[in-house]
Amino acid sequence: MNRDSPSISFWRWFFCGTGGKPGIRRLINAWLLLHLGVGAVLAKIIPIDVGTAADAVLLPLAAVLVGLSFAWAGNAQALLQATEIEKVAEHHPGGFPDYVFTFQAAILCILLTLVVWGFAGFQIFDKVWPTPGEHVAYFGVKVGLFTLSSLTVRECWHIVLGAQWMLLIRYFIKRQ
Repeated sequence: MNRDSPSISFWRWFFCGTGGKPGIRRLINAWLLLHLGVGAVLAKIIPIDVGTAADAVLLPLAAVLVGLSFAWAGNAQALLQATEIEKVAEHHPGGFPDYVFTFQAAILCILLTLVVWGFAGFQIFDKVWPTPGEHVAYFGVKVGLFTLSSLTVRECWHIVLGAQWMLLIRYFIKRQ
């Protein structure tokens, strides 16, 4: 499929790409090892069950991350409509869809994290594995939840960086 085709879908970009690397490679890459490490350390040192963690800290924090990301994504969407950014996208291997769908992938990551931590807040994981301190699978769930949270913080930061990068590019192109 042509990268400039109006029928390109997010999911096709996510799994196949539009001339550049597939979108999933932005989430699953070498940095995932760091996120797994953060997840494992947090799962080990945080002494409470995931339901309590979800209620106490992570769901309220997620609300802040969502607000921050959606605010910056709105800014990025406005910037993507600038002709200067379109000119830059012409020289990018994934084309313009790569810019648009990158922000959408970050929002997907945030929403997925919210849903999974929402399940934790409803005590679903605590009911399935009622012995949090002894069950290996429960530890794996904690690692997964904290890993996803670490990844989401990175994606929130990338939304901000992406929007700022586009602001700078637009500024320098307009000055030429």
